[in-house]
Amino acid sequence: MTDETNPQSKGGLARKEALSKKERVAIASNAAKTRWALMKQLQDPERIPEAVRQGILQIGDVQIDCYHLDNGKRVIHKRGIARALGMKSRGGNAFMKTMGRKGLGSAIPETLWDAINNPMVFKPLAGDPGHGYEATHLIDVCSAIVDAHRDGKLRPNQAFLGLQAEIIIRASAKLGIVALIDEATGYIADKRKEEYRDLFREFIRDEFREYKAEFPNQFFDMIYRLYRLPRGSNKNNHPQFFGHFIRRYIYEPLASSHGAILELLDERNPVVYVNGGRRYKMFQFLSDVVGLPALRAHLWQVVGIGNSVKNKDAFERSFLNAFPTLEREPLLPLFDD
Repeated sequence: MTDETNPQSKGGLARKEALSKKERVAIASNAAKTRWALMKQLQDPERIPEAVRQGILQIGDVQIDCYHLDNGKRVIHKRGIARALGMKSRGGNAFMKTMGRKGLGSAIPETLWDAINNPMVFKPLAGDPGHGYEATHLIDVCSAIVDAHRDGKLRPNQAFLGLQAEIIIRASAKLGIVALIDEATGYIADKRKEEYRDLFREFIRDEFREYKAEFPNQFFDMIYRLYRLPRGSNKNNHPQFFGHFIRRYIYEPLASSHGAILELLDERNPVVYVNGGRRYKMFQFLSDVVGLPALRAHLWQVVGIGNSVKNKDAFERSFLNAFPTLEREPLLPLFDD
């Protein structure tokens, strides 16, 4: 079966034909932006995160600038929070000064103060770098303001903050229940899954490349040590569960794709043997320009995490600390039922 006649290719062609020219251009543009953002992140982990999308969040009568960054974070501009709370001066400094004033300042928990005093620097799609907060911090701020209002800690000229914070929380609850229903029915997951597949096709080759080992001995030594397994005389013959380990910790989170790259690799390299084996190694289908460099960078990061801990439980915790977004989307199970 050729790539042109297999079910996946037919489905892809059908989806492509159903899209307008404008939609195809938008998908290609977003894929290019994400690809280069991922490459920049691999080259310089300390760089300023960049917006891959931005828009206007409508909460009640208020419009708030919001951004989706290439590190996966959803961010609201600092001045957007000032605007949302109805402050006369809508600059970011007005928000900081208002939160620190007597009465309201005493109602802010220490953890929230830490977040307020350390806004995230990011680059919008256009213009100079800005300061912002993760979207959930807006709700934390509103909750603190509402509590202060109910406890009588707000001054008369701050009363409007309590009313506006209450409006934002109620409106967010309405938006949130819609989002929860979409997630429960699979709408968001399906939409995101297809979007990820489009974005990460650049990681995959159409044909397999000649075999060349990509996993160093240090990687396998790490697994043997973490699971306290004896190393056999044949260094190329490893326990079968190593394949599950590689899928879970290497391919599934690769380039923050949340399994999209792994699904594409599974299509290119399906199971063909009774014992669950495949004809090729997964990395033989990764592209030279984008896929393989991403694999190598991620692989050595995992080796570094593994060599810094004593056992598999500590590895799991350290791995999720290094990739915090994966805590919200659980990794593949290490062992099948």
